[in-house]
Amino acid sequence: MSFSSPAALWCLLGIPAVLAIHFLQRRSRREVITTLFLLQQMRRESETGNRIERLRPSIPLWLQLIMVLLFTWLLAGPRWMKKEAVQRIAIVMDSSASMQAFRAQAEEAVRTTLVTLAGPLTRAELTLLSSDITQPTLYHGASAADMQSTLTQWQPLLGVHDFTPALRTARNLAGDKGSVLLVTDHLLENKPPFEAVLFSVGAETSNVGWAGVTVEEKDGQAIWRALLRNYSSQPRQRAWQAGSAGRQSAWTQLTLGPQETRVLSGPFPDGADKEGLKLTLKPDAFTLDDELPVLRPQPKQLGLHLPINRDDGSAELGELFDKFADTQLVSAAGADVRVIVWPPSIALGTDQHACVFASPNQGEKAAWLRGQIVGETHPLTEGLNWQSLLVREGMIVPRDDRDRVLLWQGERPLISLRRTQAGASQLFCHFDLITSNARKLPALAVLLHRFLQQVRHEKIALEIGNFDLRQRLVVAHAQAEKAAPLTLITHAPPDSVEIPVAQAHLLRAPAQPGFFEVRQAGTLLLRGAAHFADAREADLSAAKPFQDLASLKTTQTGTAMESDPNWRLWLLILLAAMLGSWWWGRAPIQKDLTPAPQAA
Repeated sequence: MSFSSPAALWCLLGIPAVLAIHFLQRRSRREVITTLFLLQQMRRESETGNRIERLRPSIPLWLQLIMVLLFTWLLAGPRWMKKEAVQRIAIVMDSSASMQAFRAQAEEAVRTTLVTLAGPLTRAELTLLSSDITQPTLYHGASAADMQSTLTQWQPLLGVHDFTPALRTARNLAGDKGSVLLVTDHLLENKPPFEAVLFSVGAETSNVGWAGVTVEEKDGQAIWRALLRNYSSQPRQRAWQAGSAGRQSAWTQLTLGPQETRVLSGPFPDGADKEGLKLTLKPDAFTLDDELPVLRPQPKQLGLHLPINRDDGSAELGELFDKFADTQLVSAAGADVRVIVWPPSIALGTDQHACVFASPNQGEKAAWLRGQIVGETHPLTEGLNWQSLLVREGMIVPRDDRDRVLLWQGERPLISLRRTQAGASQLFCHFDLITSNARKLPALAVLLHRFLQQVRHEKIALEIGNFDLRQRLVVAHAQAEKAAPLTLITHAPPDSVEIPVAQAHLLRAPAQPGFFEVRQAGTLLLRGAAHFADAREADLSAAKPFQDLASLKTTQTGTAMESDPNWRLWLLILLAAMLGSWWWGRAPIQKDLTPAPQAA
């Protein structure tokens, strides 16, 4: 049993107060009368005034004591544990990366919550969830100790995200009468949904960290440029160094002003092209942005084959495709993309990526096409303006049932895309490139660039790049029915994870800064460097402490315990005792004992 208002027990001090009153007796009054036989039988009273005498039991005394006890009982609000009562508590841990700085405080918040809410005499049903809905439930059971031990599996590494899905799951598990608690490091603009209670463990903390990196090529030399940011409102001094291939530079001291962002740059040292470069800060409270691994990017090269007959517009095609980076001219046999003027001199296979243009008009110039130019909704043509395109009448490259027209002029197709059964992409331009103004339009250049990028993504070859933590990775790989799984290999700490081919679209960069590789059956497909670059999570200036366990305790107590069902009866008895005490304790009626005047 417990009391909802234990302070009401102070009302029991009314018992000694009632007893003290009854110990005191009233002084008797002298009445002058003419005859003694008219003197009423009166109780013995004190003759010298108010003084403490022996306590004499009386009906008013007992009624007043009962009144004090009943009044205290009703005010204290006694509660009993319900039969088969179950306390359901669901705790959602904020998985934002900023919680790394307050991990110890978050674990202490879970312990405090369990001590405050989980009663020793009730059966508890405890659930521990991460706000990352892609992660499984951390714990579900009845042991508070086991629940706290599973906190080691909680890894806060996400960026800014919505807590609503996780809180909805927590409410479903806790039920309508259960308790849902959100442990985070900052206050929310609005009250958490699903009647969740906020427990913020954050505090304003200074942080200086890397905020991003780029690599540029200048005169054949790779130059890295990294952003270093001070997120606090006070000047901060930090030391940094660069290292590669086992060699480290000396520590360099920097002083950054409030909210200052500084650009650091330098060339890749010898051996860094293969081993990579790592920029390091001396650690502070938030360590995710203290390391910045960098690789020299190397996109996949595309081999292009251009026609060599200058009479059919080969020169113009060569001038057009020479503008695209990371491409090289190769023979037809080794080409990733063939650029063809229709009809081709060599048959176009179904496994060959190609850009096909109509052959130039011969002889007299044809009339200009008329009609409205309309583009279909497609990633290759999204946002492009073709209204200034001028095209003459000419041959149309034979179309296939699998072709998708991307651009129309009236009812005539201008550009179409074919996806062959072998998985090759073939882009058809049904107009003469020489006599049209298409080469002067940005839309055509962007269209061809997007098409080449699509082919590049599908090419199975080595690619080197820099990525954000947990960034989704698109890696071209063998997709045959019995293809080997992909293997994600991290270097620090050393680890490898196999991803089935069917789940390759879920592949992400590691959650910790460092270098990594992606292989398939021993073939290296991707080398990458993962770094933290979320400025919103690195800014800890808005972190504040807050908790409202008192309201949650009240709700939990009302769920697991029931109040006295006889309170109405005790209230009636209290009222009856009050009336009875008044009735028996009232003063006797004083009679007039003065003798009547006699007649003369």
